[in-house]
Amino acid sequence: MKDKGSIILLMLTILFCIGCENKTKTPFIQGYANIKTLHTVLSSEFPGISKSEGLENAFDNDKNTKFLVQQPKNSIQLKNKEVSIIKKYAITSANDAPGRDPKNWTLSGSTDGINWEVLDSKTDQEFSKRTVTNSYSLEHNKKAYSHYKFDFEYSKTSIYGDDYLQIAEIELTALTDMPVTKFIADHTKGKIGDTIQFKDQSANAPHTWYWVFENGIPATSNEQNPKVIYNIPGNHNVTLIIDNKFGRDTLLTKRKIKIYDPENPWKGFYYPTISLTPTDTVSDGYKRAISVIPDLKKAINEVTLGVCKQLYRNITEVPDFEKVNFTFNWSDVLAAKGGSSAAMELWFSTKYIQNALKEKPDEAVKYELYGVLWHELTHGYQFNPVTSDDQYKPGYDYFAFLEGEADLVRINAGYHKTRHPDLGFDGHKYLSGYTPSGFFLKWIVDTYDDDFIYKFNASVKTINPWSFKAAFQEILQKDIDVLWNEYTAYVDTYNATKKVVKTKRIDWINAN
Repeated sequence: MKDKGSIILLMLTILFCIGCENKTKTPFIQGYANIKTLHTVLSSEFPGISKSEGLENAFDNDKNTKFLVQQPKNSIQLKNKEVSIIKKYAITSANDAPGRDPKNWTLSGSTDGINWEVLDSKTDQEFSKRTVTNSYSLEHNKKAYSHYKFDFEYSKTSIYGDDYLQIAEIELTALTDMPVTKFIADHTKGKIGDTIQFKDQSANAPHTWYWVFENGIPATSNEQNPKVIYNIPGNHNVTLIIDNKFGRDTLLTKRKIKIYDPENPWKGFYYPTISLTPTDTVSDGYKRAISVIPDLKKAINEVTLGVCKQLYRNITEVPDFEKVNFTFNWSDVLAAKGGSSAAMELWFSTKYIQNALKEKPDEAVKYELYGVLWHELTHGYQFNPVTSDDQYKPGYDYFAFLEGEADLVRINAGYHKTRHPDLGFDGHKYLSGYTPSGFFLKWIVDTYDDDFIYKFNASVKTINPWSFKAAFQEILQKDIDVLWNEYTAYVDTYNATKKVVKTKRIDWINAN
């Protein structure tokens, strides 16, 4: 039996430790600060391909934007007034074709912007996926510089056949005593009424915390690791402000938390900001386009929500866009989608409207414009597969998925009356893309699974490498070639019944 003194000591220990669980001292985390400030001067050997893909995108702390140049090599410089000793740096891959990623590079420092000293060189670098960050240590570096320069070289010719170079983010960091804000949440997507646990992971031992939770309960908190409930569907910002004896740091994370209402899964849908920047405002094609759809922003919003309702089940699954920029231009390319996963660029040819649709009634022009919006906006919101070859041309899974699914969504929305099912070309069958792939997928929806669009898009996340054959086997447990034979019989019957006569396509590019 224990003596009386031992028992008292044990009881005091237990009493002292009650509640200690939440008072455990947070381990110290060393802080690193990005040397890029509001006063940093950025420069590039070559300009970005467009305003929406300019140099500033590589330093905006947003991995969903990118800097894209039409060159295989490029130099980027940062110039500060103050010197700093770089201890590590990071490169983030962009959202597009992996061939455009940097593969080889040299990082150099300078005190005058003329004489450079190499700090690090890398060759044969790879990024495991899109928008992933590779970090590199420079702990050996002891010298301070005010100028830094990257000399980049791309990986290889991309799946689109170009020799471009792209980067989502560049970060150069040095040791700091200032607080550096960082936090996580146990989950960032949920339904109304869910409780979300936030955890502070800030560096350099902050001693005060001030949280702001948009539409959260509570709306603010001074706790280090608060719990929050959301009863309003939508995408909600989270802000954390921290202090230590050296200063203050603030981090605002836009749309950090996504909450949906199971009874109304599309309430709170986030519509991107839309800008209209026509380069052609004088042609008859442009004048006709704006006459048949005078409120183009409303039309884009309408189609955007419609696309997402086909590809996803609620607002928490949908990729976000900050903005969509729509441009009417006098071009030999009918329509195209570009930009990044944060800023989408859409182009439509006024030359096509003026020449190809010249004899068509206004309703037909409006119908064609809506059809293009359905197809191109799908490209913005659909998942991108990783295939064994990633070739963007007919006969390959990557191409057929992107263009076939976009036409499937367009067809399913009812904007297909000027087109008919066909069996592809050059033996590519369901890998022909566009209409051949789109109508085949629509036949699958109507014949086998009315939820196929959602499952087909989602299969990109579970199958690697992705292929039509593997996706059909996973979703339908059927061989795609057997289904194609059934579809061939359907198309033969369709053509005979509808008495389809293919019309010769108008040469609108060379029309007067």
